[in-house]
Amino acid sequence: MTNASGPNPPDDGRTEVLDAPGPEPEGRPATRNGLGIAALVVGLVAVVVAVLALAWSWAWIAGAVLAAIGLVLGIVGLTKSDRPKGVATAGTVVSGAALVLAVIFGVLYGTGALGTTAQPTASPTPSASPSASPTETPTASPTETPTATVQEWADQTWGAFTEVDASGTGDDVVAIPDGISGGIVTATFDGDDGAAFTLTLLDASNTPAGDPLVDTTDDYQGTTAWGVADASSARSVQVTASGSWTLSIEQMSAASELPNAANGEDDTVYLYGGGAATLAATHTGDDAEDPFVVAQQAQQAFGGAALIDVTGAYDGSVPLGAGPSVVTVRSTEDWTLSVG
Repeated sequence: MTNASGPNPPDDGRTEVLDAPGPEPEGRPATRNGLGIAALVVGLVAVVVAVLALAWSWAWIAGAVLAAIGLVLGIVGLTKSDRPKGVATAGTVVSGAALVLAVIFGVLYGTGALGTTAQPTASPTPSASPSASPTETPTASPTETPTATVQEWADQTWGAFTEVDASGTGDDVVAIPDGISGGIVTATFDGDDGAAFTLTLLDASNTPAGDPLVDTTDDYQGTTAWGVADASSARSVQVTASGSWTLSIEQMSAASELPNAANGEDDTVYLYGGGAATLAATHTGDDAEDPFVVAQQAQQAFGGAALIDVTGAYDGSVPLGAGPSVVTVRSTEDWTLSVG
């Protein structure tokens, strides 16, 4: 048969098969679940914040809020059918655990088990301190080292020993205890008019060590010091006398402390432990045979100038150095001292 529009194509017996549209390929699920990831991250942060409640009481509240947010994100992520469920499940579990942890800390703070300074009566132990407040422990106040007294200073400087007493009616030699470098000598003498009385310090070779402690031709009663200005090597006291005498050798710390007001008419020795001050003094001597000497020595064998060194009458004031120190007075007439 002839086609009106032209000759028919030759029929070779084959049927042409047209491509029919096939079924649509199944959609593949997305590779990420954003809500699940967010839930996991928020849950982990919530766990960390909840644990910080051990240090900060408010942290459990922040942890609970973050855990609730993570829990919601995880649950919503699980409802997405076209998203992976694994990460959402993990986020939900972690957030739930964080919420439980935060609630536990909240309960502990609420019951007073954490974050309170109350007495630990819930769990007493035999070794617990009975004090309710740790600030009351004895170690709160450090122990201060007490300042040495002027007597302790004297013993440390010149040494301590047992008093040595002697008496007689003529010449004698009285030994000084070994190892002692200074002390005081109190003596009395009662002789005829013009009778001599001398106390001389001797070293180990029996050589005079320094000026005599006492050198008079009158009756005597007084106290002198040795080892403060010189004669620290003295090992004995030579007594030269033509009458009855007594002698007492004592450690330097046996001297009296200098009072605010003192008076006398003979030699004397004081210890001074006060601060720098002014020393007012008077002396009633009226001629060159009436010496008045006041000296202050702050350490062993310190040969400083005397504070006062005059003969005859005196009325004045001089500076007194801070102690500890030894103050000596040499006089044969009435004198007064005033510290101010």
